[in-house]
Amino acid sequence: MARPTVLLCDDSRALRMLTASQLAECGYELAGEAGDGAGAVALYRALQPDVVLLDLVMPDIDGKQALERIMAIDPQARVIVLSSLGAQGDIEQCLRLGARSYLQKPVDPAVLRRVLDAAMA
Repeated sequence: MARPTVLLCDDSRALRMLTASQLAECGYELAGEAGDGAGAVALYRALQPDVVLLDLVMPDIDGKQALERIMAIDPQARVIVLSSLGAQGDIEQCLRLGARSYLQKPVDPAVLRRVLDAAMA
């Protein structure tokens, strides 16, 4: 069986590199990477990944706008928001917009696996 694919969207290259290695350890395949919201939307459309890990604070189009656009393309999209901003209002807004879950950075590998597996269930 093919490993589930993940689109990783974060403006921090270091965080993308760290998370990419964690994804592999969790049994997921990195489908692609985006450093901004516009790239996230374009790659989602092109790659149709199983799951999207989406940072909130990114240049040009932020994570909330990218989330809205991805959900407009595919209302069944599995988007997990990543952020160092743990504001309750942001979390609730993202969940209302369609995000499946919300992960606080830095991401604990065990929590990442649990949240990805739950999104895929």
